[in-house]
Amino acid sequence: MPSKEYDFLVTLKKNVDKKVNIISQILLLIALCAFTYVGIRLYTISPIAAIKPFVVAAFIFCWALYCITSSKPKFYRLALLVAGVYFFFSPIGFSWVGFLYIIAGLLEKQAKFPQEIGFDKEGITVNSFPIKNYTWNELNNVVIKDNLLTIDFKNNKLYQKEIQDIVSKEMEAEFNAFCKARQNISLQ
Repeated sequence: MPSKEYDFLVTLKKNVDKKVNIISQILLLIALCAFTYVGIRLYTISPIAAIKPFVVAAFIFCWALYCITSSKPKFYRLALLVAGVYFFFSPIGFSWVGFLYIIAGLLEKQAKFPQEIGFDKEGITVNSFPIKNYTWNELNNVVIKDNLLTIDFKNNKLYQKEIQDIVSKEMEAEFNAFCKARQNISLQ
């Protein structure tokens, strides 16, 4: 989110990290097989020309192995970007595949970034891509109850997500009172 002071910042629960990791692993497995195949084919023509695809394949294998065995958060974007650059400039002529790998590498970070919603006197800011801003005039009701954030828009759109951290009853009451006060002010 842009550097701005918010009265309340709510982090939503995300369940997509595992899915993004599986997709990244499948893409890296495809690239590993492709580069190994290209290396073997080039080796029959020129052993020196086969060095690049074998080095890229070894890097992808080592990076994926590191990510799988590491206890830290897993980020496959470096290997996806390296695979994309090699696909883009490789002799096999799949530059469009390289472009897709580069896009996947760039989007992985955004997909794993925790979704946060900031609440202040002007309205609500959602840190999606692109950043969305809503004024209090656009909302019917905003409430946290039982660790669920519910935003009811005046255009009959309802947004409901589970919150990452457990919210105490006191904090829940303070947040709900703040939102109710902001909505009452916006109606005047």
